[in-house]
Amino acid sequence: MSKEIYILSTPRIFGGSEIFQIKLAALLQHHLHLTIVSPPLPPLQNGLADWGAQFVELPAHGRIALRWAFLHWLWQQRRVLRADNTQIVLNGRGAAYWAPLVRLLVGYAPTIISHTELSLKYWDLKERLYGVAVRNARRVIAVSETVAAQHRHRWPKTAVLAIPNWIDSAITTRTPHPQSGLAISLNLAVVGRLAPGKGIEDAVIACGGLQDLELHIYGDGPLHDDLGKMAHQMSWLHLHGHVDDLAQRLPTHAILLSCSHSESFSYSVAEGIQAGLLCVISDIPAHRELLGQDYPESLLFPVGNLQALQNSLRAAREMLTRDNGTAASEAVNRARARIRIRNAPDSARISYLTVLAAESNFSPV
Repeated sequence: MSKEIYILSTPRIFGGSEIFQIKLAALLQHHLHLTIVSPPLPPLQNGLADWGAQFVELPAHGRIALRWAFLHWLWQQRRVLRADNTQIVLNGRGAAYWAPLVRLLVGYAPTIISHTELSLKYWDLKERLYGVAVRNARRVIAVSETVAAQHRHRWPKTAVLAIPNWIDSAITTRTPHPQSGLAISLNLAVVGRLAPGKGIEDAVIACGGLQDLELHIYGDGPLHDDLGKMAHQMSWLHLHGHVDDLAQRLPTHAILLSCSHSESFSYSVAEGIQAGLLCVISDIPAHRELLGQDYPESLLFPVGNLQALQNSLRAAREMLTRDNGTAASEAVNRARARIRIRNAPDSARISYLTVLAAESNFSPV
């Protein structure tokens, strides 16, 4: 039987779900043949090519054009997909909405990979449409237990599996640099999608109210241009956009800051810890799940509370300066040990091979 897996993606920018696809291609290289069906996105295409994954470009710009392009592709491929029982995976919320149509045209249900926490607005149109999609899926793979628990509670009859995202153990690591003197300049990194709800504005406002720090922002999104204008006016604010060498840049910072209002799994926090950065994070379930209940409470702050955020940054500065940075090193090392076990690549590889192999009627290599 064919070992090909088709993954539908509907990105508008290069974000977490696109990074996930590249990591998945690397994880399953030599085991499964992945083909990504997506509108053009050069960073995604280049990253997939490095790991031997194929890319089917949907020649479309705009949501309506993209829908028609995917419908056309699905209609053309339906007989081949049906004959080979080729598994179709819908990656992310935007792609998940296609589940009923995929099931109708191909004749079997797709798998949904969920990267997003569910909204509490049960009657919101998007939530209702997503509910229809979930009920037409073979199963939902959630990238964290937090998201899996939400799905199980809302749709108890749907098969839901949690496969926590994995972290490459080859990421450059170091011990947090001890800092001397309370007036030292802290070097902070913010990594993620530059969009409302990710707390980027909170980070800039809070850091603007403190002294002796530099804030470096990595990522792309709708807030990019506005942040660029601000960076031109503020000497302490640096906007780098999307970079391909983030793993090499992270260890040059002392603190990773995540003010996100909602996450399913934070690659930036996990990779920050792996790189040896002390993380100052919003107090949301995904962050607590990732770093554990013994992560210092002083480094967590309520979402949107700028005063609490500033207090957490002061606490991080103190941890880095007191006793040669011992407290900071211990906090990072505990979290790193947890992530290396809980988010090990081998565990994720076995889980994905087991699920995708079973659904495609063949055995993993």
